[in-house]
Amino acid sequence: MSFIFILGLSVLSLWLFSRLWESERIIRNLSKAVETKRRFLLRDTRKLGRSQNLDQLVVSTNALIDAYAQDSTKTSYFSDQVEATLGSIQEAIFILNEEHTIHYSNESAEQIFNAGKPMKGLRLESLVRSPSLLEFLSVFKRGGRGQKETISIEHQGKDLWFEASGSFIESTQLQNGSALLLVLHEITRLKQLEMMRRDFIANVSHELRTPITIIKGFSETMVDDYDSLSDEAKVRFFSKIRNNVERLHLLVEDLLTLSRLESQPDRMEFSLQSLHKRLLEVEESYVRRLDSSRQKIFIEFDPLIEPFVFDPDRIQQVLDNLVENVFRYAPEFTELKLSARLSEKKDYVLCSVSDNGPGIPEKSLPHLFERFYRVDKGRSKEKGGTGLGLSITKHIILAHGGQVRAKSVFGQGCEIIFSLPYIKILNE
Repeated sequence: MSFIFILGLSVLSLWLFSRLWESERIIRNLSKAVETKRRFLLRDTRKLGRSQNLDQLVVSTNALIDAYAQDSTKTSYFSDQVEATLGSIQEAIFILNEEHTIHYSNESAEQIFNAGKPMKGLRLESLVRSPSLLEFLSVFKRGGRGQKETISIEHQGKDLWFEASGSFIESTQLQNGSALLLVLHEITRLKQLEMMRRDFIANVSHELRTPITIIKGFSETMVDDYDSLSDEAKVRFFSKIRNNVERLHLLVEDLLTLSRLESQPDRMEFSLQSLHKRLLEVEESYVRRLDSSRQKIFIEFDPLIEPFVFDPDRIQQVLDNLVENVFRYAPEFTELKLSARLSEKKDYVLCSVSDNGPGIPEKSLPHLFERFYRVDKGRSKEKGGTGLGLSITKHIILAHGGQVRAKSVFGQGCEIIFSLPYIKILNE
């Protein structure tokens, strides 16, 4: 009986010993693996020793956790740095998958497209309408080309222009492991300037062509047929040539004036001056052109304004331009009023030139101060205008630090209002 008991005890002891040895082996192997990983993370190349136990496993595991935590902190730091860098870039940046779903967009992209909500998860096509952008993405995905392309995007009723470029990047968050980095650099302003330059050249060419053609035609006739022409015809032809030479002269002078104002807006000759004196000079210059039986010029002026700082020659030019336009394009007027008063805050002098002529169509008001813009193109050319007077007026007022605008009810007259900063002391 005792033999069986001893035998059973021995078997149990052997089983417990084998389980203990197996546990020690598992712990030893686990500790060895953890220590190897720890040394790899900590760049420790020393060989692993044989004495491993549970305490060493705990130490190694803790070291591994510390190394992982440090690595995670570094990763988080660099991720924050990348996020901050992309957020400060002015270009709109998107990271897209194959279906153009947005996985990332920077702050500039959200500002440009006024999303008003997070873009992540939205398809790019739901934010913008642009066949040229879709064509760019399609071509890029087929060929992987990264060169820049100029594209247009219609957004909220406006055409925006961009230089688009793309690149494939690796991404562990997407199924196929790659994503498309799309960068949009806005060039809307540059495009507008380019179109303005093109329109300006076309307008100047058109304005020059007409008088040059007339001068050329009449001068050739004078040379070829001078002896056969009557004295009356000669006078008429010379008159045509002279009038168109004068027209060219005015156009060139206005172009030079406009160029100087645009390139050197700060070159104003400011001094303490009397605006009332300028208004009286305008009245005196134009009163002889009035039909005294039905037309009058009125001046309304607040004497408390005088004197203040402005460029007298340039403001005289503004007043002459505005009054000349009334005589040229609204000869039906019966009242022409020149006025000047202080604003409510007494920080600006508000000046206006108004008439009760036929007025200006509402659709023309936003374009009135553009170069070469004419409300009635045919009539303007007959009257001899260059189409630059109001643009010059606008630049002079802006160079003073003021604003200019037009008010009109078609059939009831027009009023041009401009403001000048009310400065009483000239800063040398």
